[in-house]
Amino acid sequence: MSVEPPAYVLIVGASGYLAGFIVERLHRAGYVLRGFDHVPPPTDRPLDKFIEGDITRHDDVRRAVEGQDAVVQLAALVRGRREQPLERFVDVMVKGTWFVADAAAEAGVRRLVNVSSIVAIGPPRPVDRPLHEDEAPNPGGADLYYQLAKWLGEEIGRAYGRARGLSVIHLRPGVIAGDGVNPGPALPESPHRHWFSYVDPRDVAQAVEGAFRAPDLRQSSYFVVADHPQAAYDVGAAKRDLGYVPGCNWLDLRCPGG
Repeated sequence: MSVEPPAYVLIVGASGYLAGFIVERLHRAGYVLRGFDHVPPPTDRPLDKFIEGDITRHDDVRRAVEGQDAVVQLAALVRGRREQPLERFVDVMVKGTWFVADAAAEAGVRRLVNVSSIVAIGPPRPVDRPLHEDEAPNPGGADLYYQLAKWLGEEIGRAYGRARGLSVIHLRPGVIAGDGVNPGPALPESPHRHWFSYVDPRDVAQAVEGAFRAPDLRQSSYFVVADHPQAAYDVGAAKRDLGYVPGCNWLDLRCPGG
């Protein structure tokens, strides 16, 4: 299926940093945008409507999803997440994603784009080749709660695809550049290994729009990172299916226009 402008799109987690880039791109493309979050977005964010609500409340999510053609699920614990208790990950990222998928299936949404993460399959591994989307999960490390929550979010989407026919595209962005949390990219101690995992937020926004336009996709996961020669994650599938052409690849560890 393909979602073409003008289409009604709900952005869940519309007040966050990455959401700003996605909203800007979809606004320019002519989509009618509704935002949903527990805090209001910046006043200059070009949303056609904003609904304040709690992703952990099923009725709030249903109210937001009603009448939408497509949904982008961005809500997650990001800043300060390692200090958050397990219950918050379960409530916001697992139960919240479950509510979004259920409401989307119930409302007849044509496509759900779930913004997951490269860490859904576990921390980076010291391999001499880029990782592919079908790699077995390898959970571990200090970010285990976040990793498991992202992986379970994908499993929820896959379950609703099988049981309810919901079309769900899982995007796995790399380290988001410029978000104020992560340092900029730097050369590793062993540069001969595949190591690069950054992505420009504008390129994530491009992948979201590509996921709307790509036909005949029911249940697919895609890495969304820079197309760097030493990228740790393969973006071939995203390039093939979503028309993904990252504008920032950091060939000299700088991003033009970034």
